[in-house]
Amino acid sequence: MAGRDSKFVDLIDNAFFRLAAWAVSHRWWVVLFSLLLLGVGLYFASKVQSDNSLDAYFDKSDPAYVAYSEYLDEFLSDEVTYILYRVPNRPHGPFNYEAMQQVASLTEALENEVPFVREVTSLTNVEFIRADGDSIHIDELMIDFPDSQQALLELRERVLDRPLYVNYLVNEEATYGAVILEMELSSVDLLKDIIFDPAKGSSDINNLYPQVSDNKVREILARDEYQGIEFFLTGDVPMNATYNNLFMSDSAKGTLMTLGLLALLSFLLFRVSWLGLVGPLAVVVLSIILVLGVMGAFGWVLGLFFGIVPTLLCAVGVAQSVHIILEFQRVFAETGDRKLSVQMAIGKVGGACLLAAMTTAFGFLVMTVSHLKVLSEMAMYAAAGVMFTLILSLTLLVVFLAGGKAKPKQTKNRKGVNRYVLSAVEACIKLNLQHPKKLLGTGLMVILVSLVGVSMLKIDFNFLTEFKPSVEWRQHTEKAEEVMGGILSFAYIVDTGEADGIKDPALLQALDKLQQYAESLPHVKKTYSVVDIQKDINRSFHGDDKAWYTVPDDRNLIGQYFLVYEISGGDELDDFVTRDYSRAVLELRVELMESSEVRKVMNSVDAYLEQHPLPGAEVRKTGIGLMWIKVADYIADTQFYGYSLIFIGIAVFLCIAFGSIKVGLLTMIPNVTPVLAILGLMGWIDMHLDYMKLLLATIAIGIAVDDSIHLVTRFRRRFFESGNYALAVEQSLRDVGPALIITTLILIGAFSCYLLSNMLVIAHFGLLLGVAISVALLADLLFMPAMLLLLKPFGPEFTPEDK
Repeated sequence: MAGRDSKFVDLIDNAFFRLAAWAVSHRWWVVLFSLLLLGVGLYFASKVQSDNSLDAYFDKSDPAYVAYSEYLDEFLSDEVTYILYRVPNRPHGPFNYEAMQQVASLTEALENEVPFVREVTSLTNVEFIRADGDSIHIDELMIDFPDSQQALLELRERVLDRPLYVNYLVNEEATYGAVILEMELSSVDLLKDIIFDPAKGSSDINNLYPQVSDNKVREILARDEYQGIEFFLTGDVPMNATYNNLFMSDSAKGTLMTLGLLALLSFLLFRVSWLGLVGPLAVVVLSIILVLGVMGAFGWVLGLFFGIVPTLLCAVGVAQSVHIILEFQRVFAETGDRKLSVQMAIGKVGGACLLAAMTTAFGFLVMTVSHLKVLSEMAMYAAAGVMFTLILSLTLLVVFLAGGKAKPKQTKNRKGVNRYVLSAVEACIKLNLQHPKKLLGTGLMVILVSLVGVSMLKIDFNFLTEFKPSVEWRQHTEKAEEVMGGILSFAYIVDTGEADGIKDPALLQALDKLQQYAESLPHVKKTYSVVDIQKDINRSFHGDDKAWYTVPDDRNLIGQYFLVYEISGGDELDDFVTRDYSRAVLELRVELMESSEVRKVMNSVDAYLEQHPLPGAEVRKTGIGLMWIKVADYIADTQFYGYSLIFIGIAVFLCIAFGSIKVGLLTMIPNVTPVLAILGLMGWIDMHLDYMKLLLATIAIGIAVDDSIHLVTRFRRRFFESGNYALAVEQSLRDVGPALIITTLILIGAFSCYLLSNMLVIAHFGLLLGVAISVALLADLLFMPAMLLLLKPFGPEFTPEDK
């Protein structure tokens, strides 16, 4: 029969039988080559840098990235460290005389000692405009420090009367103050530019921006001279530094915990020798080192996505090893010959392991279509890691298994598998043989309900809620949002195309109305532009009368105000207008919120501009807020193109592997089920798809296909031996069912380590992935066999004598 001809998977099995024989005969060469790989991997791994900045997410040719870089070049970095503070147990809060002296000292220390700081602003040194007849004086608010508490309280009233300072340096109730550090560098600067001490190089993250700046700020705030003041540290610099710290600690602890948990589960679920245990661990550790080596060789950075890779490779590598070890134990129990048992085991499962690894690697490689650079790079090195685990499992693991005692140990069951696992397999066999139609119907119902949930799935993310509530940066940021608001910013560039174009009163008045409209929107806490400086100067020249806090109607007067401001020593204009007055920037400070809410704000402003265009100017968007929107757009694009390619590509791959379109497509149905189930669940519970959860489908379908390949490959072999579908289901489930359950439990155990991460986005990822893997197991043990029984994809039944 044609269906019984050798297929691709059979040819691969034969090739791997010969590979195993070679590895056993040349095991010292395998060990030496592995040690050589270890040395090379460690060398290049030492060159890997950590980077969770914006630069890691966008390619340098990305139009949005280019526009943002140009904005930074023209208007300086918009990255800040925002230090909110309060003074408990002292009268007048931040305007307590002794506390204000401490803040003055703190401001000076921060400006003199923090690396890469451009300017430090607090209530003690903020720029203040004072009119004096036909001229103005611009100097620090406390150029002459108040000589008494009463004088300071009088100054407080003047500060609260200035809109520029309220909810920026002091809240409306004057119970909290703030110190703002504006940085010279930004998230898009090159590695060579963010090194603090050239002698220490770039190998130490604490010698790089933002870590070196954040560490110094924290060291200064902890000094005894600032006791009695409670500080809350937030802003771009602390956020990026926190990312780096949590990433490094989570990766190290997570990998060690995963390895320990995998070892424990291996002992509990199936009896494995010490060599059989050390072998898989050696495979995954070497694979992780080689991945780091590849990253170092290609200049790829350690970003947020790498945090899931060590655990992922541990899980995938051990899962592959379980199939090999269980088959080895089964054959070893019969032959008592280790070398022959290894060869036979590899010959039976090697082809399935290759197909499983290739489909998992393909699932990752498809993600290279993403415009998110950090995801595209992760797709490549994760795929390489999966293939490393395969190659080492079929060579280095073979060396470990071939060593040891010549005779097998006696066990209570032939496979040395936990009896509860075997009982579960027998229960699955019984259900499939007695109720295949009910199982098939249930599976189809799950798919239908999941599809409804998928239709409700939304794409969204919020950098604030990526951190667990216990993380200090999140706590401090939420406090700053509550008290001051407006930690996130995005900007509108107003380009007149001609020198002095910004001095047009009609344009500035229209820009003033735009600011007023923007501040009326939900979530917008503060706006800044050159208009604020003009209005402040105009008020100062009119006896500090609030009624004159307006934009002048006369172009010449506007020009004179700018000239007087510059002559008087004002230096804030550079943040809002170019030197030739052809372009200006409007900055909106909004709450840290979901990207969809940021989009609503931007859409509202865009709609206003469409109805009320700024005269004589072109307006374009940029800033961190727009980068968030771009990330969300890229997630949507990756979801559409990436998922489509994954499903189509793996389906084609399975059709080729089994030599049958019917078998290949049939195998895809239960493999799609866990993906649809987890995305559908997210839709039903209103959990949004972010850039981390985007990988759920990739990993879930890769693992599901791995198990399905092992099951269908063994089912096919058993069917062509017996000619009976029911018997083939029974035999194939007994052969690979224990391995499927054990690998699933190990995978769930490994991914449960993500729950310990301080990053909530990773913890949720681990939880959802555990659910997806569980559904994949149920689909393979209850859905797939029922389909094979009812649809008979390998042709009619026959008696073995007809072969």
